[in-house]
Amino acid sequence: MPGASADERWDAVLAGLSEFAGRTLELDDAVYRSESESNQRNRAIAQLLASYGRVELDPDEVVDVYTKQCSLKVDARDLAVMGATLADGGINPLTGRRVVPPGVCRDTLAVLSATGLYERSGEWLFEIGLPAKSGVAGGIVSIAPGKCGIGVFSPLLDSAGNSVRGQRATAYLSRVLGLNIFASAAHSRQKGFVR
Repeated sequence: MPGASADERWDAVLAGLSEFAGRTLELDDAVYRSESESNQRNRAIAQLLASYGRVELDPDEVVDVYTKQCSLKVDARDLAVMGATLADGGINPLTGRRVVPPGVCRDTLAVLSATGLYERSGEWLFEIGLPAKSGVAGGIVSIAPGKCGIGVFSPLLDSAGNSVRGQRATAYLSRVLGLNIFASAAHSRQKGFVR
């Protein structure tokens, strides 16, 4: 992230995610304090990465900015708008403003496909067929490229830290709306795609 200090980098993260949501997002101070008190694993990983030269900045400051962005107040609508922004190549559907270039969206969707639902990412992609990202608060944002974003929220989590009901709701929507990016249309032979 750009910025000469941790505060400037945090401002850039907050501004960017607010652009994705189409509104000014706010930090949940209680969540931030709680996460800061219990993120020893993230701090240890950052220190390890720094020891290998993979984190060039102060690792504690890097983790602090990351913890703040994990503590932003968002709802299912915000998640859907953020997903729709990625689905439309970086243009926010509410504001009409370009948030990021199309290439950033492409790269982001590839990373989300591979890692967005922790160790269940492969199963998710196989069953639901959408790039997605879950959060330990119970939210999931899914992206149907060129079509829409889906935001769901339900705090009951499975053993991997993914929303149980959120997965079910997204699976249903993907199936009934035909959003799975790997599903071939039954009528493709009639349109000349296969000879």
